[in-house]
Order: sequence, then structure tokens, then C-alpha cells
Amino acid sequence: MKKLISLTMALMIAFSVCLSGCGANGSKTGKFQKYGDIGRLSKLNITEDKLNEVLKDIMVDSICNKYVFYDTLTDMLMALNRGDIVVLETDQNTVRYIVSRNEGIVDRPPYLNPNTLMFSMLLREEDTELRDQISTCITEMNEDGTIKDLRERYIENVIKGDEPDAIVSQEFSGARTIKVAVTGDRPPMDYVSAGGEPLGFNTALIAEIARRLGINVEFINVNCGARGISLATGVCDIVFWMEIGDFENWEGADFEDQPENTIVTEPYMSAQLWWAVRSDSPVVNLYLDQ
Repeated sequence: MKKLISLTMALMIAFSVCLSGCGANGSKTGKFQKYGDIGRLSKLNITEDKLNEVLKDIMVDSICNKYVFYDTLTDMLMALNRGDIVVLETDQNTVRYIVSRNEGIVDRPPYLNPNTLMFSMLLREEDTELRDQISTCITEMNEDGTIKDLRERYIENVIKGDEPDAIVSQEFSGARTIKVAVTGDRPPMDYVSAGGEPLGFNTALIAEIARRLGINVEFINVNCGARGISLATGVCDIVFWMEIGDFENWEGADFEDQPENTIVTEPYMSAQLWWAVRSDSPVVNLYLDQ
């Protein structure tokens, strides 16, 4: 089934928000004013150049010139504060976290059409059995309320100002150890403390899955841009992955951003695509007309 959806179709996530906004300050193309570039975390299998090449015709009639990729959230936040980009685009939970801890940054829905983002895990294709076991756990944890409880504890409470609890993983003698990549680039879900300790919702989720499956888990710190190579080379066995989707009609990943020779679990959570912008940005005023 993989690759049935073309790159152009997969990038509809960008199309729906490109009408929203970015490019060279004050410049105009067609009837749309340009405000500045839009930043996103690096994707697994789509380069910045490829994304912008696919979208070049669409961008003519948008208020956005191009996307700029960043390997870490810290780098992207610095670019937003410097004015290198006028929009930081990611999932709504991460935007809410950023706004709660950065004065002068506000959150906005993508101008026009917000999209639903799906959160899953990627594994190497030889780990089909483990993928299926994880997917079964995800289904059970949604049904028994465990994921709902973890969201409240590790997402909602952290956005309100709490720091995530340390994750204590149960150890099983003689059992397999799976290595899980944590980037810290999507807090409070993918979160690394100032001391370098992986914390947050994703680590709590996988620790509970490992407990239910009777396997051990080891967390490996990597940056967002290194997830694909880390999975391919065996540095880690699982990476967390986000893509456009429909939670009610999920049939597995089918997008160009999924690297070859990987498989995907059932989604464990969804969130809206969202924007973080500086409060003094002209982009903020675009919403007054909505």
C-alpha cells in the first residue's frame, strides 16, 4: 500500500497552510503580500528543496514564499526571535508549550485550513511482530483510558507549568531491550530535560507499552534531523513520527515522508497543525479578518 499517495498528495499539509503565509517582508507576488518564511522541523524523507520545488506554483498565489527546515526546535525558536522566519509551524501541543514559556510569542491556527496530525512510531520492516504488539497495546490503552491519563499528566499539566515526572521503566531479566529515539524537539510530548534526561509523554507512553509487553526500553537522545539515519543504522529501534491523517479512518502510513524499509504503528494521538508567531509580527493581524 505504501507510496500509493504521491508526494504532491502527501504535501497537501503544506498546501493548505501555504495560503497562510510567508516570504520576503513587504514584497508582493500576485495579489498576496509576503510576510516571511515559515519554519518546520526537518522531516524524515522530504528535503526542504524538494518540498519547495513541489509547491513553487502553489506559492505564487499564497502569502508565503517558502518553507525552511530546522534540525532542532531550539534553532527554529532562535530563527523566529531573530526574524529569519515569521511562523514556527508544528503541532498544537508543542506550540502551546512554547507560548507558555516564551513571552512575546503567541499561538494562531494556520491561516485558512488547520490539518489533523497523527502521532505514530516507526520501526524497521523486520520488526513487524513488535510493531503489531505495540499497535495492540495502543488500542488497549486508548480503550482503558491510560493514554487519556498520560495526556493529562504529561501534556496538559506540563503546559500549565509543571515539569514532567521522571520515567521509571520496569526491568525484565533476560528480555529484549528496545532502543527508542527521543529528540526533545516536540515538548511536552518528546521532551528532554536540561540535564539531558528523556522525559515527557512519549517516554511515559513507551515505558507503559514496554511494561505490558514484558520488554526493556532504553532511551537514546538524537536530534530531529537524525531520526531516519538512527533508525536505519540500528542506533535505535523506534522513532516517533508525525504525519497528516484522519484518526477515525487510519489505515497505516502512506506518505512520501516515510522512509523505505520502515513500518508504522497505529496512531496513539492526534493534534492540530498550529502556528507560533511573535506578538509584534504583522502575521498576527491577519487573523483580525477571519
